[in-house]
Amino acid sequence: MWRSLGRRENIPLISAIAIILSLVLAWLAPAEATLGKAVKLVYLHAAIMWVGLGLLTIGGAAGILYVFWRKKGLIDWSCGSSFVGIVLVFITGMLGAITAKITWGAIYWAEPRMAMLGWILVTAAAVGVVIKLSGSNVIAGLAVCGLAAISWTLLIRTERVVHPGSPIFNSDSLAIKVFPLLITVFMAIASLQIVRYWTTSSKREKQFVKENRG
Repeated sequence: MWRSLGRRENIPLISAIAIILSLVLAWLAPAEATLGKAVKLVYLHAAIMWVGLGLLTIGGAAGILYVFWRKKGLIDWSCGSSFVGIVLVFITGMLGAITAKITWGAIYWAEPRMAMLGWILVTAAAVGVVIKLSGSNVIAGLAVCGLAAISWTLLIRTERVVHPGSPIFNSDSLAIKVFPLLITVFMAIASLQIVRYWTTSSKREKQFVKENRG
């Protein structure tokens, strides 16, 4: 059974199930005194953000390891993790804007945390251009590692102005802490499966090209 689930053709199904479970958990999660039911969007927003940053970190680590070990699988995981991570950063930014509109009545685009996500996306675009123009896996690994470092630096150094403190960590409710954790776990499973699909697809394309050239 486990071997069957590990097959590449089953990855989309596993990812879809994990995403659906995340959404169901968000729906079932308890409301919060200040934000009410809108806090469910905050749960998703936070989970997607942390998974996105986690994937950028994995991408950066795999990239720097590739520079020293030159294993093809590492650069595949580096680029795949970083790409999926950036997509999640974009999604969390849009979800954060929607949540802000619902809870605050307006979207504060100049809010430092919102601007931070914008700078991460701009940096990712620049990294993509560098990788495309260089055509070098070594440069790709270094660039992706730089993206992860810049992302974490921006997160740590960016202050909150309008953005409130975490309603999850500041809550005394165990359920309000457990549900977001479970949502994050299932989002991470889905995202890692998508990256795995990316890497196996990349390997198959390379093998196809190699066979046709031969």
